[in-house]
Amino acid sequence: MAITLRTFRDDVSTPYASFFLIDLCGAEGGPSLADGILESGPGWMRIESTVSRGRTDVRLESWDAAPPVAPAPWVPAGESTYLSAAGIVTISDDDGGGSVDALVLGPPHFLYGVRAYHVPPARSSDSDFWEDPRRAHVLLRFWPLRDVFDPARHALPQRSPGDSPPPSGYVPSMDWPVLRERTVPPPQDEPEPDVTDDPYPWRTLAEHRRRTGIRHALNPEGAPTYVVRRHDLSTFGDPDPGTSHRLTAPAPAIVTVLDGDGDLLTVRNAAPAESARVLAAEQTWRPS
Repeated sequence: MAITLRTFRDDVSTPYASFFLIDLCGAEGGPSLADGILESGPGWMRIESTVSRGRTDVRLESWDAAPPVAPAPWVPAGESTYLSAAGIVTISDDDGGGSVDALVLGPPHFLYGVRAYHVPPARSSDSDFWEDPRRAHVLLRFWPLRDVFDPARHALPQRSPGDSPPPSGYVPSMDWPVLRERTVPPPQDEPEPDVTDDPYPWRTLAEHRRRTGIRHALNPEGAPTYVVRRHDLSTFGDPDPGTSHRLTAPAPAIVTVLDGDGDLLTVRNAAPAESARVLAAEQTWRPS
């Protein structure tokens, strides 16, 4: 039976009867798709709302497999796929504003299925849904379909050779820690930053909460974490949260990045599926 891994809920302005879901880091090239209220392209998905010049209550869910049909009062409103470079998404409105939170769908460079639901206008309300003509309700359920990582495309070295590399032998995997149910309670949150003299304290605190949530989501099994310096990594691409790289000092290892703060990165030892991407990238781009 499919299980819910993580959830997200926020409120977004919809002055033009739509909002966007965007990748937090980068974009994955792919075809444009549309079905029902969904329209997707490289690194983004546009979702239609029943309300213009109003607001939409947005709920996102990540599942470990194809989810069941959402119960009433949700009504199916489209089904599509989303190709995610980061595996982490947030929502944005048509004017460039949006949520300060984010949802971890799963690993980067994955194809995800998505089913959309909405509550039709003027439906009888219960304790959670209200007949407010200025507010819409949308639910998006995501689940992993396929590992699409290709080291020749997604793990380019800083100075890549001109010739096309040979096949890497990379074997796609669906066995990722971030696609498993959490087995330990989340660690206690770190103290919030001091915002006494911060001109935008709400933004600083929101960013802290978002980074904390991502860090916890990327480590559902509670593996030990430690801090390394960015220049101690041998990287193929940016060391964004969820990506894996080889650590060259103080002790060689392959690690997965959970968070970054300037030159300092919080990491854990990589799982087999994560390590396999680093090894494939090294095999592909190793000097002959």
